[in-house]
Amino acid sequence: MAKRVTSVYWVGVLTGSILLGLILSGCGGSSTTQAPGAKSPAVPVAVEIARRSDVVKELVASGQLVGEQSVVVSPKITGKVASVPVEVGSVVNAGDVLFTLDDFDLRAQVQQSEAAVSVALAKQKVAEGNRENAAKQYERYKQLYEQGAVSADTFDSYALKLQQAQSEEPEATLAQSQAALAYQRSQLANTVIVSPIPGTVALRNVEVGSVVSATTQAVTVVDLSRVKVQVSVGEQQIGKIRQGQEVKVFVPAVRADAYTGVVANLSPAADSKTKSYMIEIKMDNPGQALKQGMFAEVHIATDRSEGALTVPVDAIVARSGGNFIYTVQDGVAKEVQVNTGISDGKVTEIMGGLQEGDQVIVLGQQGLVNGSRVAVSGGQEKRSN
Repeated sequence: MAKRVTSVYWVGVLTGSILLGLILSGCGGSSTTQAPGAKSPAVPVAVEIARRSDVVKELVASGQLVGEQSVVVSPKITGKVASVPVEVGSVVNAGDVLFTLDDFDLRAQVQQSEAAVSVALAKQKVAEGNRENAAKQYERYKQLYEQGAVSADTFDSYALKLQQAQSEEPEATLAQSQAALAYQRSQLANTVIVSPIPGTVALRNVEVGSVVSATTQAVTVVDLSRVKVQVSVGEQQIGKIRQGQEVKVFVPAVRADAYTGVVANLSPAADSKTKSYMIEIKMDNPGQALKQGMFAEVHIATDRSEGALTVPVDAIVARSGGNFIYTVQDGVAKEVQVNTGISDGKVTEIMGGLQEGDQVIVLGQQGLVNGSRVAVSGGQEKRSN
């Protein structure tokens, strides 16, 4: 906190000093280089030391949190709601009842189908007895016919009776009745709607007495033990992200510190409309403090440079000819062109044009020219050994 107050103080002091310096030196022409021997007032500046540090460039994308599993439950059949034992916020296990439908008519249909099966079974048993008896009669009259004891017409009549007794109609009727019973029992079971996953009831759109159908989004159940967020990235970044990579996820509504997430899935193809690639990040949710629909900001490291020579981003002056930095040498500002690398928004990697330990001006350099006299009034001055 003391460092922050000191920084604010020096910003105020330097701003006033710079304005005063410009007023005193404002009548001195338009040259970009200090004239030799000119004695203009020293410009107050703040400096930092060029030092080695790790730089991580991050891609920032945002999205909404959702449960790792989220299911909208609808009934399979149309019916009137008989009971709803859950409320929004109820914790349920897989198989717990969410709501039921009136089953009076379906129970009657099941009983009717059960009776039809019983009748079909009885007819099948009779048919089996008739088939056995017809077979015996046929064999008896076949022998008599072969002995010449009965006429051909008499034998043919018993052969026809056997053929009729061997009909599979009783079995077909029984199978049809059993199928009808299975269907009615299935419809009866569909009057009890259960949760397919463990989780929490997030939405309830049914009330006792209301009529629902397969198109009704009756109850939404979400599993918040783990949450996920989907974000889109461009084609220049997708190749720098790998599956299993850890990322930082900020959820301001819950806490200021970042959560740790993992890249679970990367889309292999760009969206046809946005031309961006979808990636999915998953993370644990202890205590289920993270809720579905919360805003999340994802920070994904795409570039890293370890032990790089760095300066604060405020030290860099961008011009059409390149990037420049003002260093302080013996009370004089020296303009140096530099080659820059990656930046994390706070410091920038310097790849050439600067040495470790150089004093770089971070405040007050906008009014300087090469060779200007400066007075270090803030920041970190270079200490001699």
